[in-house]
Amino acid sequence: MITVEQILMMKGPDVIVAASTSTVLEASKMMAEANVGSVIIRNNKEVLGIFTERDLLRRVVAHRKDPCSLPVSDVMSSPIKSCRLGDDIQKCAKILSDGHIRHLAVIEDGSLIGIIGLR
Repeated sequence: MITVEQILMMKGPDVIVAASTSTVLEASKMMAEANVGSVIIRNNKEVLGIFTERDLLRRVVAHRKDPCSLPVSDVMSSPIKSCRLGDDIQKCAKILSDGHIRHLAVIEDGSLIGIIGLR
């Protein structure tokens, strides 16, 4: 059985995080610079949601919203789906499949530890 903790040890725990007050443009630039498909949205240490490339296309571009002034918190996916360090990756794969999503936050004791995804 492979666990989330083992996956994070291989890929590293780095998580791109944006403040809930960030604009869509700022969050998108963060994703582009880090070459990732999502950014976790937080207010201080509280995880509020996730903003993904899909959110950008479906909730911003498709509706011709201005990414320069639009708060990312207005178009993020929330609540965020999550898993724990000890979870089996098969359980995580089911959460991803059932939810039609590509990213899971790893949260342990209320703290954001990492993110895993279908990449």
